[in-house]
Amino acid sequence: MASDNSMRDRAPGHSVMEQVVKLQDAATPRSAVARALGLSPLTEEASPWFAGATGEREVGALLERLPQGWTVYHAVPVGTGDADIDHVAVGPGGVFAINTKNHRGRKVWVGDRAVLVDGAKQPYIRNSELEASRVRHVLATAGIAAPVHAVVAIVAPASFTVRQQPARVTLLEADALVRWMGRRPVAVDQAATAAIVALFDQPETWRVGAADASTVERFDALAREVRVARLVRQGWVLAGALAIVATVLALLPR
Repeated sequence: MASDNSMRDRAPGHSVMEQVVKLQDAATPRSAVARALGLSPLTEEASPWFAGATGEREVGALLERLPQGWTVYHAVPVGTGDADIDHVAVGPGGVFAINTKNHRGRKVWVGDRAVLVDGAKQPYIRNSELEASRVRHVLATAGIAAPVHAVVAIVAPASFTVRQQPARVTLLEADALVRWMGRRPVAVDQAATAAIVALFDQPETWRVGAADASTVERFDALAREVRVARLVRQGWVLAGALAIVATVLALLPR
């Protein structure tokens, strides 16, 4: 059972949601006309952060499907700056440092030394190796031996092509993540797993500052605004299409 001050209380995407809320607080509110037209409430700067937070929340929901014997942490702060690990999972297969990337509708290609998104090279292999090494350092400092897997979960790509997996990082579609993790061979016993969970549960193990409890609520409210704006835009598109059809029908000979 997690304590009231457990790291397990952190929500998926918490750090990214904080950044979205911060950026939106500094933005000028939409005008009545903008709302009526369904213009997005997100600023240009906040939009990629919003997509990132949405992806982390989706993967967080998927990780809830892991069976008994697994423990999952989200938005785990590491290092001395603002960096965090999107998800850290502990189970029979070891420890998994999971980096989520929301590439909905984009083409992802994976090679042994490179990851391309719509043809552009991304630093996912290097970054994921670094995140896994930070988790290994935490374990080594506590005198705990366990394998740490670096994983990149790609959310909803239009296509996902793996020519060759990198040697020390596994990239896969988010929908396949839980199944893949569950199929890893048993690498740690129950006693080691319990020791890792006890270590990771403690905020002092990580770089944890005071979290704003209202972050999730405020992000959810913004997400609702984004959905409503999308529906309004779709309504305008539909109305325009119907108007064109009506015009064409009116011009047809009777």
